[in-house]
Amino acid sequence: MILNKKIIIFFSLLFFLNGCISLPGINTNPKIQKPNKEITKHKYSINDVEINLIDLNSLNESEIEKFNSDKIAELNYEVNKFLDVYDYRYEYVLGPADSISIDLTDTDDLDNIYLIDEDGMIDLPFIGKIKIADLTLNEAQNILMDIIDNYYKNPDIQLKIETFNSSKVHIVGAVRNQITINLDQKPIKLIEAAIQANFNPSAADKLFGTKGFLRRDGKVYKINLANAFQSLDEKENFYLKKDDVIFVDRNSDSIHVFGEVMKPGVYYPNLDYSLTELISTSGLNQLTANAKKIYVLRESREDFLKINIFQLDIRNPVNLIVGRKFMLQEKDIVFVPPAEIVKWNRTISLLLPQTDLFKSYNPIINNGLQAYEEP
Repeated sequence: MILNKKIIIFFSLLFFLNGCISLPGINTNPKIQKPNKEITKHKYSINDVEINLIDLNSLNESEIEKFNSDKIAELNYEVNKFLDVYDYRYEYVLGPADSISIDLTDTDDLDNIYLIDEDGMIDLPFIGKIKIADLTLNEAQNILMDIIDNYYKNPDIQLKIETFNSSKVHIVGAVRNQITINLDQKPIKLIEAAIQANFNPSAADKLFGTKGFLRRDGKVYKINLANAFQSLDEKENFYLKKDDVIFVDRNSDSIHVFGEVMKPGVYYPNLDYSLTELISTSGLNQLTANAKKIYVLRESREDFLKINIFQLDIRNPVNLIVGRKFMLQEKDIVFVPPAEIVKWNRTISLLLPQTDLFKSYNPIINNGLQAYEEP
């Protein structure tokens, strides 16, 4: 009788400890949860978050495409909406420190090379200073023709840029080589400049990125270098202009993968991962994973304090086709939970004899056995 009571106490304690052990991840099925409507200002708790559970296996193709189209709206960077950016036709603009040569027919009075000073002017003999900064070569030639015509009869002017020093663009931020590019009469597009900055189109590194900003003429535009490299929209591979600044932000739009996979970690949505492709790339642990419940956690873009949790059952390999149609997005969290037996085995492994737990109960077990043998 004493033995039975002691054994009951021991196993009760064992199961109590099992219940207290918290394994990382989702231990129970996520359920639809409505937010607490009585929310005080700026004081939110987990009870205020609305959870929307979505079964991918039950969605049709158009419904899956709707979730995918949210990505298009989110990544529709604004630069392709501005005509003055994507339709800009490059011409070199003169500025201080540039030099030009003037060849005037019928006389050599003005024939020379002239340096544009810090005020944007050149100083011509017999005529004086003329401002030509911030003008293209054709515009400068027209102005000089009008002025020189007052001093010379029927002048014919040949104008040429000798040195290019004033026109530059800058690429800074999360690129391998922050550079300043000197422009000349040859136009340069965004992709060419990015290559000179040793930009990595795959952005498989959290230190680098694919998104950023264009600062031009006092305005700031969003850009996506990955879109330009993938030729998703020719408007995003625009010609650069004098004094453009391209800032590439650090990669903060990664996908986080953890749970029962061989290669947990960070992946990047610009590589166009579908759920099936990511499962394949990260390596599903077939011995420990619960293939019935592959979760994708995504914060709702439409509602505050709402999380969509997508669930895919891949026990039937046919369902991998559904996963192939479902595209992952930046900041998604992919979690593969352990199977129930794995949870139990891991719990028991914490109570193995390498701890002192069972040893501390040896006297109870031994005494119980002795008490049982005595009668």
